[in-house]
Order: sequence, then C-alpha cells, then structure tokens
Amino acid sequence: MSISPPAVRGKEESPDEGDFDPLTRAATRANHDATTETVIAAESLAHREARLARATAAARRLEVASRLAVRLTELRDPQEIAQTVVCELHSAFGYYLAVIHRLDGDGILRVLDGAGRLAERAANFLAWEQPADSGVNGRVARTGVLALVDDTALDPDYVGSHAREAGARRDPGSELAVPIHVDGRVWGVLNLEQEETHSFDEYDVMLAEAVVAQTGAALHRCLLVDEMEQSFSRTLGVLCDALESKDTYTADHAEEVSTLALATAAQLRINGRQHRDLRYAALLHDIGKIGVRSELLNKPSSLTPEEYLEIQTHSEIGSTLLERIPMLAEIAPMVRGVHERWDGNGYPDRLAGSEIPIESRIVAICDAWHAMTSDRPYRKAMSQADARAELTRCSGTQFDPDVLLAFLSSIDA
Repeated sequence: MSISPPAVRGKEESPDEGDFDPLTRAATRANHDATTETVIAAESLAHREARLARATAAARRLEVASRLAVRLTELRDPQEIAQTVVCELHSAFGYYLAVIHRLDGDGILRVLDGAGRLAERAANFLAWEQPADSGVNGRVARTGVLALVDDTALDPDYVGSHAREAGARRDPGSELAVPIHVDGRVWGVLNLEQEETHSFDEYDVMLAEAVVAQTGAALHRCLLVDEMEQSFSRTLGVLCDALESKDTYTADHAEEVSTLALATAAQLRINGRQHRDLRYAALLHDIGKIGVRSELLNKPSSLTPEEYLEIQTHSEIGSTLLERIPMLAEIAPMVRGVHERWDGNGYPDRLAGSEIPIESRIVAICDAWHAMTSDRPYRKAMSQADARAELTRCSGTQFDPDVLLAFLSSIDA
C-alpha cells in the first residue's frame, strides 16, 4: 500500500482562515473591524468638522447682516449708507474690493464708496466710472440679475479692473455683483472682488443678497425723507407767505434770525437733525403773529400793557398751529419756548434753565439781537456795541450764558 506525500503549499498562496486556530481567526477579524471603525470615525469627524465650518460661516455672515440692519436704520444719506456697507463688509471678510456703484440717469455707473486693498491703492478711486452697457457690473445693472464670476478670465463681459493701475500684478480672480433695487428699479450695484478664483460660495451670495436688500430699504427711506422734506418746505413757504402778507418786517426778520441761529449752532457743534429743527424753529418762531391784529404788529408807537399781553399770545398761537401739522409738530415746543427766560420769568410757561429747549434758547438771543439792531416803526436801530452790551447784561437772567458766548463768538468770526 503506497502513501501519497502531503501537498506542498506554494509561496504565492495565502492561508485560508480555516488554516488558523480559533484565537488567531478572532484576532484577525477584530483587527479588521477596528480598522473599519477607525475609517468610519475619521470620515464622521471630517463631516462634522465640515458641517461646523459651514454653520460658523453662516452664523458669521448672519451676524454681519444683523449688525448692518441696525446701523442702516439710523442713516438718511446715501453716501453714509454706502460707506457703512462697504466698510463693514471689508472689515468682516477682508474683501479685496467692496464697492457700491450708483446707476445715474445718463447710464453711467459711478462709485459711491468703496473699501479694500484695491480701493486703498488706486488713485482717484471714487472718480471711477463705467458705462452700464459694458462689464459685469453693467450686465447686472441692465438685467437686474446677480452675477457670480468664479474666474474673471472666463467671463466674456469682464473688461478688467483698475487693479494694475493700483500696482497689482493681475486682475482680481473672482467677482460677485448684486443689483440694488430701490422702489422697483435698479438703483445700483454692490460689487465684491477677491484676488483668487472661486473665492465666493453660496454663503457669500446669501450675505450679499441680504445686504443689498437692507441697502435698498435704507436708500428708499432716503427718498421718502427727501419727499417729506420737499413737502415740508412747501408747507413752510405757504406759512411764511401768509405771515409776510400781514407783516413784512416779521418775515424778513425770521430769515435773519435763522441765519444767526445756524451760525451759533456751528459754534455749539449742533448738527444733523437738531440743526434742521433749529432752522425751522427760527423761521417759524413768530408764525403765531398770524393770529394777532395787524394794527398791533404795525403800530408806530409803543404798545400799551394790554396790547403787549395780546402780542405775547403769539407764542401759544404759533405752537398750537404747528402741533396740527404732522411734519411740524416736533417744532412746536421750540417755537413756544422762544420767549421763556433763563431765570424762569418768561412766558408762556415760565420754564427755566435747561427746561427750555436749546433751540428756543438759541433763537431767543438771535431774535433779541436782530430786533435791537433793526429799525422799527417806533424807534431807530440800536448800535451793535450797545446791543452787545444789552445781551451781556441779560446773561444768566434772560439768556443762557453758554449760548450767549457761542452767539457772540459767531458774530465775531
């Protein structure tokens, strides 16, 4: 009986799992499972980190949009709005260029304001102009459709920028241009640029769309305010015309008092809305004389005590009149307070010190100065030196001492 020799396994052959003892097989499976779990864990960590990065990017852009929304509600000037937007965007994200172009009636896109390294390097950046019939920004202005350009070299409408003029080695690589709509039409374009290609993602687009919506709303408010101001001015003109028809001196006097008041305001560093309110309060401080008899206003001799009391009612009449006009209602307390005194002995409410609106305190001094230095039916004008001495004598009693110093500085300037 012959016995066959055992088969010899070739070196290239791998052992079957059955060739190992149970412990070895278990260890091999465990090692394989651990490796698989490590790979899965690494992939899961990468996904979590990617999701976290996306969430962080979205949160950061939401924060910027929210901050801008708050800041823009306070602004009423298109230049200030543009400056605030581009500076906020550049500060938060370091865009190579963030610029707002205004589309003017002649079809030219003009820079309203810009920020970024390109804007800083370029000479006469604010003077840059671009026809709306060319370029990516022009395309956006014409169509009202957003343009995301991943590679500016591949966009047929890209006409190059002023980057080389500003010392850069090449044009920006990517661009995001978004239309700004105001009252249903394209008002302009927000343009963002980066040096590298493919620099903008969906979060940049979402941010830009949110920002232009806020910008458009702020600009629309500017238009509405302008329209209200025009209506306000027309109303003011009608009131002044009515007063002039009754008393020419009072109408001319109001213009002079307004000029003096604004000069005093400059010394006190009063500006913005308060500056505007002061101007209107000065122009309208005697508007209540519409309700006073003409024979008293033009009387060629001094007033009797009874007549003087009747004249005094013009402060209340004027205030009541202005309270009934929505756009002028906030001026009413200023007009009512012009004849109050610093020491509390004025009329009609016997207010004292800082209880009297600052606008009223300014107008009171300017009113007194112009009245003293003007000819009246019952007396000749006082010299400026005498008028100055009289104002100084009344400092701290009739007039606010600080406002008086500002007034005297303004007429000496």
